[in-house]
Amino acid sequence: MSVDHAQHPEIRETARPPALHLALAREGPAAVLRVGGPLDLATVDRLVDLVDRLMGGGPPPVLVLDLSGVTFFCAAGVNALLTVRRRVASACCTLVVREPSRITVKVLDIVGLTDEFTTE
Repeated sequence: MSVDHAQHPEIRETARPPALHLALAREGPAAVLRVGGPLDLATVDRLVDLVDRLMGGGPPPVLVLDLSGVTFFCAAGVNALLTVRRRVASACCTLVVREPSRITVKVLDIVGLTDEFTTE
């Protein structure tokens, strides 16, 4: 039997989960961290790790967390936001949440944390 005639096993396409996109920029003295995609158990460590690195070496006076591109937000995302808030505060910085997506606002409202973050 030639290679051309051999039966090929079924090739399954596995869907990859949407990736988390993080982009860091400066706006004057503030650092702006744009977050896009899902903030879930599989992705939150990347966000927290980046904030840790940012706060570790000459932190900015203000960290703006732009959540307008967040497409999924769950308990892991809530936990990550609370962790980020603690890390930013311990570096004597101010955290501002910019334009949280509808799902982010909804989940924060459900868990009673809507007023816990400074938003713009």
